[in-house]
Amino acid sequence: MVYSFLKENKKWICLMTIIMMLQLVVASYFCMQKQGFHYDEYYSYYSSNVTYGLVPTDREWKDVNEIRSEFQVLEGEGFRYGLVKTMQSFDVHPPLYYMILHTICSLFPGIFSKWFGLGLNLILFAICFWLLTYISYSAFHKNKLMATITALLFGFQVGVISGITFIRMYMLLTAWCFALVIWHIPTWKDKINLNIKKSLLLFTLVMLGFLTHYYYAVFLFFMASYTCLYNWLIRKDFKGSVIYGCIVCAGMAAAVIYYPSCLSHIFRGYRGTEATGAFFDIGNTFYRLKFFTELMNQSVFGGVFWFLLLLVFLLALSVLYKQKGKNNLRKIVKNYSGFTQIGFVTLGYFLVIAKTALLNAEEANRYELPVYGFCMLLMVAVIWKLLMVLQTHLIPKSDSSKSEQPCKNSPSKIIFTVAVFLVLFVLGAQGYALTQDKVQFLYKSDQENVAWAKDKKDSTIVYLYNPNNLWMIWDESEELMQYDKIYFVNLASEEAIKDMEILSAKEVYVYTSRMEQADILMNHLMLDNPNLKTKEKIRDLLYCDLYHLN
Repeated sequence: MVYSFLKENKKWICLMTIIMMLQLVVASYFCMQKQGFHYDEYYSYYSSNVTYGLVPTDREWKDVNEIRSEFQVLEGEGFRYGLVKTMQSFDVHPPLYYMILHTICSLFPGIFSKWFGLGLNLILFAICFWLLTYISYSAFHKNKLMATITALLFGFQVGVISGITFIRMYMLLTAWCFALVIWHIPTWKDKINLNIKKSLLLFTLVMLGFLTHYYYAVFLFFMASYTCLYNWLIRKDFKGSVIYGCIVCAGMAAAVIYYPSCLSHIFRGYRGTEATGAFFDIGNTFYRLKFFTELMNQSVFGGVFWFLLLLVFLLALSVLYKQKGKNNLRKIVKNYSGFTQIGFVTLGYFLVIAKTALLNAEEANRYELPVYGFCMLLMVAVIWKLLMVLQTHLIPKSDSSKSEQPCKNSPSKIIFTVAVFLVLFVLGAQGYALTQDKVQFLYKSDQENVAWAKDKKDSTIVYLYNPNNLWMIWDESEELMQYDKIYFVNLASEEAIKDMEILSAKEVYVYTSRMEQADILMNHLMLDNPNLKTKEKIRDLLYCDLYHLN
């Protein structure tokens, strides 16, 4: 299947390679703009490469080399996959992505770099590009123009580029979802035809996808449900549906056996509990759907989604009026079962994730990333098909193809001009969005903060932390790593600081969580140290404030 695709389309594949390289250049540009890290990105490195554990000790100094070592693989400590798996069992995610990141870090011991995660994401994007290209090529009945348009628009999405600049598992999750669709392409035309090779491949896709992120189970549920029902009810192949379903269940069971912690994560963990509560809360439905739809509008379509949707509506009305009760639309649906499957899975996944995912502003686009490519594919397909159906009524028959499959028609100049305009319009909207600082997870201002900390590296640094939210400390990890050492103080106790180095310092820089006890401790410190007369807030950080006492 793939071999024949490569053999028959050598020149076109060269063109697609150029498009992919151009998109990689754009994505790499934004990767270079990335100057800081989201807390979850620090956690990606930490939980992949942990050495001792990031646990501050109350009223004791910590050498920053101990902090730095938690984000990199030390000499002789590489390829410890058992530890990676154990670390994830303490959190709420499956381990596969972290094992891959740990492998990359193990190849470069003693180094902490954003490019380990970004490089992986760039490779995964290239894989996703080709997978979506093949999906589009197959769905559009080998129409290269439609596949080119879909892939062209996919790689310039703000949401996709933000997925690349975010060092987490979502690009890998997207690749598994795309690969699962490709496995199902033969089922668009024929019954489920399973042999040992195909069965093992499906089993592997199910297992590895689930071990990447639990949201894969949502995507898989809708894909498997559609495939079983369509094969059973439409193709009358009950046996094939049962065997297919058993293989899917076997893949899930194998993942659970390998990683039993997933059950507690989903059914008892805090994220599983939050997701379940949000899903069954009917009152939040409208707000959540509105939130994620607008997020898709900005992340996928550059803000022109509602215009395109209005265009689809008007074209559909025109088609219905021109056909006057004919069954052409039903024929289209039947001829393009691939779009029906992709549409069903995309809609199901989008709605479930919209009901369960965290509402963390624009950052939430990562949760819907696996279907952003399909959203674009479906929009392109619907507009193109409606235009081609209208062509059969607006253009003399001598100018139209007699084929019943609109995507194989040679478009008239009018239709082709409209299509080109729409593509350029969407590309322009996406390009404008890219220039308006819409790409997430870059943290450009962190460069100044890190440089400031490096300049103060031998200063007296105190961190007053909230013991109930230790994870907040490490949101500023790269900045903290610039100092020689840091004195940590637990805000659960109002006991005065007695360290003589701090009490004799001429100036002290204090990172403090936003708790009432922080002011009490800083006031104690100023009373006990005769050199400290003033307190000045230097800047607000995400989870703490930085003060200068002198």
